[in-house]
Parts: sequence; structure tokens; C-alpha cells
Amino acid sequence: MATRILSALAIGRPACAFLAHGYAYLPVPSVNDHALYLRMAAQSVMTPWPVDTPSVVLTIAGTVDLEVYQEPGNMQAGRPQYARSFGTEQVFAIHPGTLCATQSSIDGVQVLATTRALTGADELAGDEHAAVTQQARRALENLPSTLRETQC
Repeated sequence: MATRILSALAIGRPACAFLAHGYAYLPVPSVNDHALYLRMAAQSVMTPWPVDTPSVVLTIAGTVDLEVYQEPGNMQAGRPQYARSFGTEQVFAIHPGTLCATQSSIDGVQVLATTRALTGADELAGDEHAAVTQQARRALENLPSTLRETQC
């Protein structure tokens, strides 16, 4: 997967890189009808994630903390019903309507797969886009060869 993503980044600017929910998202060409994103930490604070489509997250570098809440008041008070940290090569799935928040280590890189494209985010352009793309390349190139060569 990392090799496929690096190849896509080498071709040129991917469509509509953007910021949302504490992450920079780089769309990656997908072999099916699902939306696929490489996402990197844009900040390292717990940030609400309004999930509106089934989503799967694979951590490929760093860590990501997930908190799930029973009701909005618990989210505002910082009282999760479930909390867990995910490291390299770990996966989690989130269903639409789940009240959750995530926090990634500053070196965190994940692959996010969803059933439809994400919308409503701030597009990255120019230098911001180039910096995020370079960060993605470095993270993927620094993966151990066993991870880079894993087939998905």
C-alpha cells in the first residue's frame, strides 16, 4: 500500500488535499468505489470527529488515540465511555453517528477508507500542500521494508 501511495504522490499533486478534524488529508487513488485518504496529524490534541460514513483507519506510523462517547454532554465533559490507543499496523472501524474524538501523535500517519468522499474541509494549496505531501513521502519512505511491501 505504501508503494502504491508513494507512486501516486510521485505523479503529481493529488486532488484536493485538505484539513479536517485535526488532520491533513491527501486523497489516494482507490481501486474500488471507496474513498481512500492518507491522513497526517495537523495538531496533537483530542479533536471531535463527526463520522457520517462507515470508516476504517489503519495506523501506519505513530499512534492514534480514540475516545467514544455515549452522549454529547459526555464529549463536552471529556468523559469517554471507551478509550483506546492504536499503534502501527493496528486497525479500527467507526460507524456513522458514533460520537468520537481522535488524537494522533505528531508523527502519526494513517490510511482512512470510507464509503464516500469526505466534504466540508479547508483545502490545502501551494506551500501547505507541498509540505504535507513531503511529510507523507518521508513517513512512507521511512517505514520498514516489511510494511512498505505489504499488499492490500
